[in-house]
Amino acid sequence: MRLNFFISINMSEAIERQRVVITGIGTVTSYGDGIEALWDNLLAGKSGIDSVKSFDTTDYPSKVGSECLHFDAAQYMDPKEARRNDRYTQFAVAASRLALKDAGIEDTSMLEADRFGVLIGSGIGGMMTIQTQSRKLYEGGPRRVRSPCRRTAPTDIR
Repeated sequence: MRLNFFISINMSEAIERQRVVITGIGTVTSYGDGIEALWDNLLAGKSGIDSVKSFDTTDYPSKVGSECLHFDAAQYMDPKEARRNDRYTQFAVAASRLALKDAGIEDTSMLEADRFGVLIGSGIGGMMTIQTQSRKLYEGGPRRVRSPCRRTAPTDIR
């Protein structure tokens, strides 16, 4: 399947149109990993929504959601690296690897880096790290906060 998209890029007040070809698609959804799992379940009319299982919903008005309970980051990245990254980053890495596989790209070193890209959609990420590290800061002080969080935190907050 070949999809053609046109994007507009403002260059010195002139608009240049460039053709973009999507060669691979990678998805991580409640249906499973990969476009096949998503597509097969959609065609079968299955819902990816179920009762939430990853946390206690007793105090929440909504008890349903679309969770990726099957997901194993170790299938897509080094387990040690997976532990250092938030779940949304793990999803992004997995979806990128699945898109490369879907495109039939085994060796990325052969690609022209300035002609290749991955588009990832995320409203906000890292909320689990923010929540966990904020709790550690509140309960135990700054020495309890993981060092990457200290390096990236704004230093001029008043």
